[in-house]
Amino acid sequence: MRQRKVMAIMMAGILCVTAALTGCAKAPGKEQTEAQAMEPAPVTLYLTRHGKTMLNTTGRMQGWCDSPLTEDGAAVAEKLGRGLKKAGITFDAVYTSDSGRAMETAELILNNNGQPEVSLQRNPKVREVCYGIYEGAMPAEAYTPAAKALGYDSVDAMMGAVMGGKLKIEEAVTAMAETDESKTAETWETAQKRVMDGIREIAGEASERGQKQVLVVSHGMAISAAVAAIDPDAAAGELGNASITKIIYDNGTFTVESVNDMSYIEE
Repeated sequence: MRQRKVMAIMMAGILCVTAALTGCAKAPGKEQTEAQAMEPAPVTLYLTRHGKTMLNTTGRMQGWCDSPLTEDGAAVAEKLGRGLKKAGITFDAVYTSDSGRAMETAELILNNNGQPEVSLQRNPKVREVCYGIYEGAMPAEAYTPAAKALGYDSVDAMMGAVMGGKLKIEEAVTAMAETDESKTAETWETAQKRVMDGIREIAGEASERGQKQVLVVSHGMAISAAVAAIDPDAAAGELGNASITKIIYDNGTFTVESVNDMSYIEE
């Protein structure tokens, strides 16, 4: 009888140890599953240039200075919103620069995309490049000193070199900034770093919140600077008003998927 009790106790002990070991073996699997569930999903950023403004229409330099959308500028933003809705694209979050033209464009997009309730989050880091003393000037006035500094006879000659691939636009922008007597204009490098800091902030916040599709309304030169920072080979020249540049953010890495896509506003 005593022997049977001893055997029963031993069997019970073995079962307890087995159960404990089994539990220990399963625990990491459970934790791993939870960790995988918490792993941030990729974020698609729809970088959009604002609609055409009054200063755009007159051909003047428009960086940190602002002007309202023209009638056509508002119309193209509305058309973009309808095009996105038709494509079934909705946004989990919307960011803009703190320029009025960007915020106005974002509101028009959302109103026509069926998402007027989505609130705008402003990030001043995705502003346009600052042109300093040349804000509001005609390009010829702003770039003439830069052209001379770079050894060109005229702005046309310098821009011809840019179009021909002999001179990078970032060199022209930086030369212009360096001729600004007020020292408030941004070099390409300074502006690019600022914009990328803003893009990283936006993408990181969206990823942490589980937001997968994010609209970012910014500016032509600012978006171009971000694209060049991520993938220099993806540059596509001047961006159209209300164009979409799509960037994927996945686990800290950015990838340019498309640049200057105007298909959403096509009839």
